[in-house]
Amino acid sequence: MKIRKKITLWISGTALLSTIVFSSIIFWRLMEEPFKLIDQEIQHMAAALALQMTAVKTVSGPYDLSGMPYNPDTYWIMVKNNKGKILYQSQLANYIELPVIEDKPAYLIERKILRSQIWLNQDDHDDVLFRVMVIDEQINGLGVEIRIAKPIEGLEEELIELAVDIGISLFICVLFILLCSYILAGRILSPVSAIIRKSKEISEESLDGRIPLRGSRDELYDLSVSLNKMFDRLQNSFNLQKEFIGNASHELKSPITLLMLAQEEMLMNEKLPPAQSKSLIKQLETTRRMSHLVKNLLDLSRLEQQGILNQGTIDLTVLLARVLDDYADVLTAKQISVFNHLAGPHPIHGDQEKLFRLFVNLIDNAIRYNLDSGGQILIKAEKSKTKILLEISNTGQQIPENDLPQIFEQFYRVEKSRSISHGGSGLGLAIAKKIVGLHHGEISIANDPDDVVKISVLFPV
Repeated sequence: MKIRKKITLWISGTALLSTIVFSSIIFWRLMEEPFKLIDQEIQHMAAALALQMTAVKTVSGPYDLSGMPYNPDTYWIMVKNNKGKILYQSQLANYIELPVIEDKPAYLIERKILRSQIWLNQDDHDDVLFRVMVIDEQINGLGVEIRIAKPIEGLEEELIELAVDIGISLFICVLFILLCSYILAGRILSPVSAIIRKSKEISEESLDGRIPLRGSRDELYDLSVSLNKMFDRLQNSFNLQKEFIGNASHELKSPITLLMLAQEEMLMNEKLPPAQSKSLIKQLETTRRMSHLVKNLLDLSRLEQQGILNQGTIDLTVLLARVLDDYADVLTAKQISVFNHLAGPHPIHGDQEKLFRLFVNLIDNAIRYNLDSGGQILIKAEKSKTKILLEISNTGQQIPENDLPQIFEQFYRVEKSRSISHGGSGLGLAIAKKIVGLHHGEISIANDPDDVVKISVLFPV
């Protein structure tokens, strides 16, 4: 789970819990107040009833209750003396019996009363909720128990409606809190997203990029400073590595050249025994491979250190014709047929020297790993308004699928023994990829049917 979602859930959960607690307290207070008023009303009715009954000299009645503050018939009332004799009961008491709950002076009880008998705001099941109080009073010096209840079905329905409204409000609040929390988490994490985005942009080719520092010196500011210092160290290490490769290659170039000259001069000696001559030829071939490797290292080092293009308009058709002309003798000797389908000009904006080196590497690669005899090289291009796709295909053994993603890495060889036999150094395609990247293009390699390997180069026009 992403941090933004975690922050959203934490904020939403905290806000929702606080809202539920606050709403519960408000709802409880809203429930308490009506019951306090109802209890006061019931106590007032009980006191008035006791006062009216005291005014009558006979305990058994009849009682004149015209002076009561509320109509007694709207209440369930039953008055009993200490012997359990009923002294008075209201009309409502004739329909139902409300029991006494010990040790509870006030309580709630629900009873079923048919609405055909009396209307008390019954629900769909004819249930009515009563608030019951048991009050002890004195009437003419005798202790009596006044059990009085008020039907509060209307209040119950109002409380249920209030609870439903609060629930709906909580649901709306949850949606609103989730939305606000998600937006707030995005605002909080936006600097982190910017740091991540900038870090992804910084690669081996763009180590000079840095994360912009924020104005507020908070933890994110410290993180940006730490990452920039890390990029400084990485850039310095890469530069030292590239300089070392370039300097080492340059220093090796001269002694290897002198060694090749000495070996060639010794081979010119006609009196040299055949065994020594054969040994010198093997040494000379090894030295030439070393020279080729050093040359490739120097080229790669220059491309990585400089990365500057001498821009100009280049016709790919003309440039490839030059490369094929340089390799004419090799192609003839290896009996490789070339099918060049580049017709008409294919101009792009680029560096002629580097593009020439690119096509030298690609054609040389297509020759090295072609069939021993009777091989073919196919060159074609597709042009649109914004791009040119150049494809160079050669017959020969296909590349294993597992090796295709690493084929452009430095010193990577599919078959080391085979590469050595062909004189490869494992740098040709790495240099090609670097040159294509400098021209903002793309290069890829794939296996085509019938044992054909195809390299595709996409150039922007």
